[in-house]
Amino acid sequence: MVNRAAGLWRQPMATVSPRSKELGYVYEIEGRIIQSLSEKPRSSISEIARELSVNRSTASKYLYVMKAKRKVDFQQVGPVKLWSLEDS
Repeated sequence: MVNRAAGLWRQPMATVSPRSKELGYVYEIEGRIIQSLSEKPRSSISEIARELSVNRSTASKYLYVMKAKRKVDFQQVGPVKLWSLEDS
């Protein structure tokens, strides 16, 4: 639908917004973390970051978001948090 007077044009449905690309990246990283933890449970943030070839702070951010979603959990062992998949 076009409102020419206001200068507003509707974008075609096939247009992919930058936001949807960001969400695709989020789901990709989360999927890779789940894959990594299914293969090697009780991994540290550093081990996960190395496995995924991402920065440690990036891995940490995604792990805490996934913890809030109850997909992963950690156990504190001394100064290290060992992450694993949440028991469902």
